[in-house]
Amino acid sequence: MSNDAFEKLRDDVVKHLIENNISITCMESCTSGLVASMLTDTAGASAIFRGSLVTYANATKIAAGVDAKVIEQFGVYSEETAREMAQVVQKLYQTDVALGVTGSTGNVDPNNPDSVIGQVHYAILIKGRMNSFTYKPDVSALNRKEIKQLYAEEIFRSLYALLHLD
Repeated sequence: MSNDAFEKLRDDVVKHLIENNISITCMESCTSGLVASMLTDTAGASAIFRGSLVTYANATKIAAGVDAKVIEQFGVYSEETAREMAQVVQKLYQTDVALGVTGSTGNVDPNNPDSVIGQVHYAILIKGRMNSFTYKPDVSALNRKEIKQLYAEEIFRSLYALLHLD
């Protein structure tokens, strides 16, 4: 997707949220707050963006409220953990939409045998309806920044579709 096309898609999502007074928040790990940052790139986003958490370490996820048993049973890199992240941040910020993002970028996590290079799990909770995804693009020629951008764009495409903007 070209930069211009992505910026239009992102703006369409945020403008839809603003026009419909739909609040949103994120709990991000591997994207390091990039999705939250992109949400605020559209003028007026303060009307609907409540805040976010960047929980890179497992201990930080757990301290924020993610159930340690979910991470232990399914692994930190799982749709189950992404769903738990979305639920925790939705409850914390009392929003209509909540995103949870976990995965690995350009290398295998030496502390976690479950990590897969270039695989992200994310969940989008919209007004009580949970949607979860796994995205595993070929990232072999990309650096970490490019991988995070790719993940964020995919998350926005899913959000666009779930909000029925297509």
